[in-house]
Amino acid sequence: MNNSFSYRSRSTSIGRRRLLAATLLIVVVFIIDSITGGKIRALVREGVAGVSSAFDHIAGNVMNHGYFETHAALAAQNATLQAEVNSLQAQIALTNSLKAQNTSLQELVHLAQTQQGIAAPVASSFIASPYGTFLIGAGSAQGITQGSLVLTGENVVIGEVSNVGTDSATVLELLAPGSTIDAQLDGSSIVAHGKGGGNALAEAPNGLVITTGDSVTAPEFNERVIGIVGHVDSDPSNATQQVSIGLPVNLSSLQYVYVVLK
Repeated sequence: MNNSFSYRSRSTSIGRRRLLAATLLIVVVFIIDSITGGKIRALVREGVAGVSSAFDHIAGNVMNHGYFETHAALAAQNATLQAEVNSLQAQIALTNSLKAQNTSLQELVHLAQTQQGIAAPVASSFIASPYGTFLIGAGSAQGITQGSLVLTGENVVIGEVSNVGTDSATVLELLAPGSTIDAQLDGSSIVAHGKGGGNALAEAPNGLVITTGDSVTAPEFNERVIGIVGHVDSDPSNATQQVSIGLPVNLSSLQYVYVVLK
């Protein structure tokens, strides 16, 4: 017990002496600072300011000349290059669209030299209506009447005008779902059953030689083409063969049609 008490007493005494020494040191520093007119405080402030300035300088070098500056510059360059690529892609798309329109109009001009009619822009998507109809931007004011034939630039019949407005008209696709049309294939009569989207099915005699790409014509339209053979399903055990017919044009990309005026 005595030894423990003696140890605590010595520890307390040492702590008090250290506290007294620290207090005396602070008092001495303040006295010297007062005698020197505040030079001690100025030196301390200068030291702190110097450390802060050095840190700012190092941080600035890292941000402006190191990884962060390089990364930021690359990000800005990438953004600029991406904007230029997007602009070029838009210009290319516009150029291709104009080329397609020009080609389509040139084909329609050729049709106009052989038969009376007008070129009309397609005003709605071919695939927007489940009834096999689409709109064109011309009507009675341009001489279009109900029953007028509607052709592609390749002189392929794709429909007939079913309803006429002043400056627009509705066209019923020739191969609309549920439609039937008498046609000719390699001199043989067939009946084409429309399936929509420019497609149809027909049956032909099994002995008839049919090749993919053969033209299908319609007598009622002065033997104009209404489609081409896309596929033939032939079975020797059957009297007939199944013929898939499709339009030789992509309806979804068609921008102009030719309307034959009566």
